[in-house]
Amino acid sequence: MSTAGFTKYMVAKGTKELLQTRDFEEISVGEIARHCHISRNTFYYHFKDKYDVINWIFYSEITPIIGESQSMDSWAGDLLALCRYLQDNRTLYRKVLHIQGQNSFSECLMDFYVQLTQNLLRNAGGEQFLTPGQIRTISRFYAFGLTGVISNWAKNGMEGDPEPVVRMLKDLLSGEIFDKLIALQQGGNAEPQ
Repeated sequence: MSTAGFTKYMVAKGTKELLQTRDFEEISVGEIARHCHISRNTFYYHFKDKYDVINWIFYSEITPIIGESQSMDSWAGDLLALCRYLQDNRTLYRKVLHIQGQNSFSECLMDFYVQLTQNLLRNAGGEQFLTPGQIRTISRFYAFGLTGVISNWAKNGMEGDPEPVVRMLKDLLSGEIFDKLIALQQGGNAEPQ
């Protein structure tokens, strides 16, 4: 790890330690710097502000969990791994989930799921019959849904096993739920053939 990477890691670690006993809004850049035994100038050399630290934590900790999803089969497993990671680190994430706007957890997830959905559409051959604008719109639609469900679940305490919700999201994104509903509406069996 480079010196800059190590410093960022130590600032993130120190921020997470402070968040064990304090709310994010109460913590200042000066306190983070003192806690990490660095100067404010060193802090600002590596981060724009304390929100940038949170953004770095999101991307450095969460991207390895969900960053390689390229198929319908793998993204749901990665989403489940993310939910379990959030549960294991709920003290931190419950304190920072309410941050909105730039560098927020929701923004991080939204960016990731837009990219994921675009990749899934392209990998499935969607560019053969969808315009780039349609791919963007579809991707944002699903990203808003996935981000909203995960954020809502996390803000409500991350209780219970997330697997049933993730399975339902996978069925929804794959179209399986709508296929079952159409079959029922047409008087057929809701079970897949």
